[in-house]
Amino acid sequence: MPARPGPGRPATYCSKACRRAAEYELRRIQAALETVEGQIRSCRFGWGGRSMERDFPKYEAERVRLEARLRELLDDGSEDD
Repeated sequence: MPARPGPGRPATYCSKACRRAAEYELRRIQAALETVEGQIRSCRFGWGGRSMERDFPKYEAERVRLEARLRELLDDGSEDD
């Protein structure tokens, strides 16, 4: 994002459309994460039978991937000293 001259906080998004797209992606990832966490709970409590137990590593890997993307989107770009 190129810096704009003048006072104020630096822009995070280049346009309202970009901001809306990021908000949409956040909501989509949060919903997907809730679904995957439900599947993981089903595996842990044995609600899904043997097939769910077999798929546990797949669900866990997807949870890790979604959480990483969520952190990436929520990162404000500031560096901690």
